[in-house]
Amino acid sequence: MSSYNLTKHELLVQVNDKVAETLIPAMIFVGTLMIVGLFGNILVCYIFSTKFKSGTQNFMIVCLAVSDLLACVIAMPTEIVDMRYYYMFDSVFACKLFRFVNVLCAMCSILILTTIAVDRYIKVCRPLGRQMALRESKLCVVGALTVGILLSWPALFIYGSRSAETDIPGVVGIDCSTSDSIKDTLYPLIYNCVLFVGFICLTVAFVVIYIKIYRDVKKHKKYMNKIAISTPSSPVVSTIEFQFPALHSTSSPTINADQHTVQTNSSTLSLPNGITKSNSSSLQNLDAPITISESVNGNERIVSFKTESSPGSKSSVDTVYVPFSALVENTENNKTKVIPPPLELPRSRSEDPESEIGSTISCSTPKKKKLGALLGRENKTTVIACLITTVFVLSYLPYLGLVFAAIFNKDFDHQLKGSNLAAFNLFIRSYFVNSAANPIIYGVLNYRFRYEVKAMMGRMMIWKKENDNT
Repeated sequence: MSSYNLTKHELLVQVNDKVAETLIPAMIFVGTLMIVGLFGNILVCYIFSTKFKSGTQNFMIVCLAVSDLLACVIAMPTEIVDMRYYYMFDSVFACKLFRFVNVLCAMCSILILTTIAVDRYIKVCRPLGRQMALRESKLCVVGALTVGILLSWPALFIYGSRSAETDIPGVVGIDCSTSDSIKDTLYPLIYNCVLFVGFICLTVAFVVIYIKIYRDVKKHKKYMNKIAISTPSSPVVSTIEFQFPALHSTSSPTINADQHTVQTNSSTLSLPNGITKSNSSSLQNLDAPITISESVNGNERIVSFKTESSPGSKSSVDTVYVPFSALVENTENNKTKVIPPPLELPRSRSEDPESEIGSTISCSTPKKKKLGALLGRENKTTVIACLITTVFVLSYLPYLGLVFAAIFNKDFDHQLKGSNLAAFNLFIRSYFVNSAANPIIYGVLNYRFRYEVKAMMGRMMIWKKENDNT
């Protein structure tokens, strides 16, 4: 009797080894994803938690990386063992554990991605409204973990050892799948339907949220383009004349925050009430005509004013540079105000220092650039979040299709041979792609993450060289 059993075991080993050779491509596929995901997600956890400032987005990215790391450490190695011992996986505990971890990681990931999508929607579509706080994002992650556990625990009862017929009559193997004790009931179908419906609902939510974000970003770009078109590229000059006290000094002027308003033919220009000497000496009460011209050229606004103290005096122009933060334009009231803090600024000397003061205030306009840069960063972060979500959804589609095929056509996977069997085992584990893809997406699209990785590698190389020298 023992000799007969030994022969059956040897036959089972031969059949198992033959199938394992067929599944080598699938094992290499999962092994590659495991290595990339392991090191990539460790880098994500380290860099986003230590090098980046704490925030809702970075915190949720770290939590997502932890979920992916758990899949790389527990689920993927066990899946490789499951394929290697296709007919001989007899550890019920290991089977239940890695099936539970698979479902838990999937549930946590998709719920965290939902939170990220909502956060992106609030930041992009409602930037002036109440934003998600870090504490709220932590509560969302705790909620995602709780819901994930509630949806994962049935896997501990549904999955287990399943008898698997081989090509040799009388030789029966064991694999990790729906347990023999429950496979003929409706529980596996109900459980998978619940997971599938939840997946579809959240996928629809992703699509709706990111379409809404896309439309709002598109509207904003149109608005910014209209502003850019309405700004004249060629100089536009308007000139006025008014009386201004002449200054008998060659020292550097200081622009005060007091305002003096004059009416032009096109707008009201508010200028500093006076230009005083930096040494606070008294001004001469000499009234002289001053000519002010205002020009706009691209992103520069130049306001120049010139005066003569006496007829026949030579003219020259002094130059003062003022940050644009001092220039505020109110289009509703047609006013342009120069409101700098007290600033001591150099001026060029005129040929006749006592005859006139001519000043040019050159103001760049970084306001639009800063706004565009801020929106650019937000949009790029949204693109990364959208791409991660898209990869997640696409990676699960082959898996879900094959799972339902196996439910409605029981044991059909054991009827597959050769390349069909290899393809089935590869695509039914397609969901592991998202665990390895996320660090790659960050590396390609997130410049700072890429920079920190390079810097860390550089430090490691220096440390290695120092150790080699010693």
